[in-house]
Amino acid sequence: MPELENFCPHCGQENKDQKIPVGVFLEELLTSFLSFDGKFFRTLGVFLFKPGTLTRAFNSGQRKKYTHPIRLYLIFSLFYFFIIGFLIPKDMVDRLFNIREVSPLEDLQPDIQEKIPESTKEELKEIEQAVAAGVLSENTGTFNTDSDSAAKKLSWKELRFMSIDPEVSEEQFSRTLENSQYAFDLGLSPEKRRAIIAHSNLFLSKSVKNLPLMMLILLPVFALIVHLLYSKKQHYYIENLILGFHLHAFAYALYGMVILLNLVFGTQNNWLAEIAFVLVTTYAYLSILRVFNQHWFRTLVKFWVLGLCYLLVLFAGFGLELYLSLILL
Repeated sequence: MPELENFCPHCGQENKDQKIPVGVFLEELLTSFLSFDGKFFRTLGVFLFKPGTLTRAFNSGQRKKYTHPIRLYLIFSLFYFFIIGFLIPKDMVDRLFNIREVSPLEDLQPDIQEKIPESTKEELKEIEQAVAAGVLSENTGTFNTDSDSAAKKLSWKELRFMSIDPEVSEEQFSRTLENSQYAFDLGLSPEKRRAIIAHSNLFLSKSVKNLPLMMLILLPVFALIVHLLYSKKQHYYIENLILGFHLHAFAYALYGMVILLNLVFGTQNNWLAEIAFVLVTTYAYLSILRVFNQHWFRTLVKFWVLGLCYLLVLFAGFGLELYLSLILL
């Protein structure tokens, strides 16, 4: 009887010291999340090599044998977006707008530079300095953007300097931005546009962080498109949502592996991405074919319609996500 005192009479929880080291806590969390009790590895083989089998098994009531679709989706989506976080540099926006100004001499190959006479090199340097002086005065350190031509020559780097310079007024910066090659409006106030340019790299970081949430929100839309295309099949909407979880999880797993391989080996193999796209597309088609059991050609036509509609939804979702990231910056 004394042994019963070691357990809670209501829930069966063992009565022991709950203070545990960080390592034990992380081990229990990982074990609980991935369910490394044989179920996850058993699910993994079926998930990767038998398209549609997991969806059919879950919808038919076999829900204890394999890992739950939502958990599977979360595992691979976290893996994918974690890898994406490493892929995109923090100064991506600056790189896109060529923040590093390359001089005419630096843009040439070293062997060609050696063949250029010294007099010509001096002329090129004078031209470069004259162009820079039209926008930024080296003596005063102030911006000269009074003319439209000077504003158009403004580089992204100089525009960012202006956005964070407290001596540059809102009116001056707004006028310069409107006359520059980087002008944009989007219905935003001048103060908001200035803040976006000043914190452009933070905007990209926030956008990347919001992508997993956006994709999770778009999943029910994907399931709705499938539900409309197969309305005569008398499938419940939730069954189509389960299909969506499995298809997206497979795409995350495969694309994530391609990105990881490129990062590990320091390569940029486009052919790997192309193979991954073909495999994901084929996997999705075979899954839909097996889940709904229609003729292969009718399934192919519906698959094209599904792909086109979902692609439009993705573009709209990305646009909305970027816009919300802008206004919430």
